[in-house]
Amino acid sequence: MVDWSGAAEEPRPEDAPQAPADDAGAPAPEDRNAQARAVPLHALETRDILIWCLSVLAAKAWEGMGLVPNPASGAVAKNLDGARLAIDAYAAVFVLVREGIDESPRREMETLLTNLRVNFVEKSSS
Repeated sequence: MVDWSGAAEEPRPEDAPQAPADDAGAPAPEDRNAQARAVPLHALETRDILIWCLSVLAAKAWEGMGLVPNPASGAVAKNLDGARLAIDAYAAVFVLVREGIDESPRREMETLLTNLRVNFVEKSSS
């Protein structure tokens, strides 16, 4: 099974997207292709896809709470309805996959869900 547990951590300022200063020292496009190979979705197990979805849902929740910028636009905007939907969907999917996840990553995912919920309450009351 693929370990996706670290894919959706709480946002940290040092993790914010940075624009590259220049392309000097960046690998050539053909080197980039050799370094990172995309895995087609049909090659993944359903459980692995659902666990990957958890990281996407967590990222959308942080974004919807206005705690991280939208990766496409760079804008920070609150969408609490979207954040609530992402958190509720995370919880629902997590119930389905939690039994097959090792203890340590499972605890991290449970902590992440708790942090999402706590932050949502704080953001919706402010």
